[in-house]
Amino acid sequence: MNSRLFLLPLVVLFVLTSCKSSNSIEYSFFAAGHVYGNPKDKMHPKGIYKPFKEKFQLLNEDKNIKMGFMLGDFVWKPNAWKEVQEDILKLDIPIYAVRGNHDGSLKDFESKFGKTYHSFIKNRDLYIVLDPNIDQWNISNNQLIFLKNTLRNNRKSVNNIFILLHQVIWWSKEKFSKPKPNSIQNRAKEINYWSIIEPILKATEKPVYLFAGDVGAFSKEYQKRDHIIEYSYFKEDNITYVATGMGGGVRDNFVIVDVLNDGSVKFRLIHLNGNNINGLGELKDYENPN
Repeated sequence: MNSRLFLLPLVVLFVLTSCKSSNSIEYSFFAAGHVYGNPKDKMHPKGIYKPFKEKFQLLNEDKNIKMGFMLGDFVWKPNAWKEVQEDILKLDIPIYAVRGNHDGSLKDFESKFGKTYHSFIKNRDLYIVLDPNIDQWNISNNQLIFLKNTLRNNRKSVNNIFILLHQVIWWSKEKFSKPKPNSIQNRAKEINYWSIIEPILKATEKPVYLFAGDVGAFSKEYQKRDHIIEYSYFKEDNITYVATGMGGGVRDNFVIVDVLNDGSVKFRLIHLNGNNINGLGELKDYENPN
């Protein structure tokens, strides 16, 4: 038998296997914002928003999902913490808690979940949890030193940088004005995202993904305004901005992030209302909301 003919199928098999491997999911995580849901629902049960809690089985059954980030506003009122913590235990994966403006004092939150800004590395990706509540939506003082040091020490060795926080700190009336955050409570007149933080992130020359969770409490139908506020996606230079949240009862959502073997990142926008979890389409479809 001709040796070249024998080797040809092996070469084809190797190429196909390599292509498949590079595009397969290495691991996934989820990001969910405003997880107590609807503040206007007087009958709202304590604990995690019910439509989100109903998707816990989906999260537990997806074996690619290795962790989750809840992006703040766990409670509307402090007397619901017991139920929230019991609900979190129903997930079979590690959960990282991000402090929201409804989640109480720094001391109380840290007694439950540990330090509100921290970092870790997972599969050659850097994860940074931040707490803009500390200084009126600014990342400043010790937290800014922490951010700079973390990026300087790790940026060369990682593929992606994921930053998780509650407030939509990149929002302004002049730039990325949609979606409008649920609240601008305690927001300083001037914040330092565009003047200080964005240049630092841009200088990493790595793909940076920011996730914020303070959207989604109200639907357009409820507010009777001309724009939807439940989720968004923007990309500028090496930075991707994602906002996700729930509570409005129409386009409630969270995001599953798939990190592929080649280091690239894909998003799954999960719709909480109705029977079709893909009912909102792809996250990129909302890049330019009306």
